[in-house]
Amino acid sequence: MAKKSTKNKKSELDNLNFADGKVHEDPDITKVREMEKALGMETSNAFGTSNLEIFKEKLSEMTNLDLQNMCEKVGIFASGSRQDIKNKLLREFKSTNKGSISLMSEGPVIDLDPNNPDHKKVLKILGEI
Repeated sequence: MAKKSTKNKKSELDNLNFADGKVHEDPDITKVREMEKALGMETSNAFGTSNLEIFKEKLSEMTNLDLQNMCEKVGIFASGSRQDIKNKLLREFKSTNKGSISLMSEGPVIDLDPNNPDHKKVLKILGEI
């Protein structure tokens, strides 16, 4: 019997998805997260991000004390239940970012130096979008 060549053929196992109990993040959200980190959005924005999905994820991971500290940082009164505080923060986030340009949209021109390692990361991410 002749031996079959499997070098160029893709196995059906390569395309198989499996359930492992982990929540896998959207690749676009990962790119936005990396770009915001490279641009320093975590320090320049009181919410730490300009993306609603990333902010919702942050809220779900926060403790009550973290939520109260964020309320103080953005200038709203932290009262009510945990869910009330989350809703207040979401409303404030939406009103603050209302009408602003998101990172995925065309925005103001920024000079990026390809020799700077952080700028190089941003250029690579922008090239993938």
